[in-house]
Amino acid sequence: MDAVTQQVTLAKLTPKEVHDKVMSMGVSDLDAGLVADCLNVGKSTSWMNNDPVSDNINDKMKAFIAENGYGFEITVTPVRCDKYIWDVKKRK
Repeated sequence: MDAVTQQVTLAKLTPKEVHDKVMSMGVSDLDAGLVADCLNVGKSTSWMNNDPVSDNINDKMKAFIAENGYGFEITVTPVRCDKYIWDVKKRK
């Protein structure tokens, strides 16, 4: 009997689904919208604001990216004055 190779293709989330999922992780509406736009359009970008984020946001974003098969890295870095730098990068 011959083995059959099967490929699994993940269904791409709509921008609205990405937005809602990211917001459910404890991210503001603005940040979730920017993340959804980056993933939908396939662009890398960075921004800074003072919208709070949930604890372990980097772990949550990493799991979300892996679970949905996006070729991106997203990191959120706290900086001075209660601000955060968001960095959304395409993996090479």
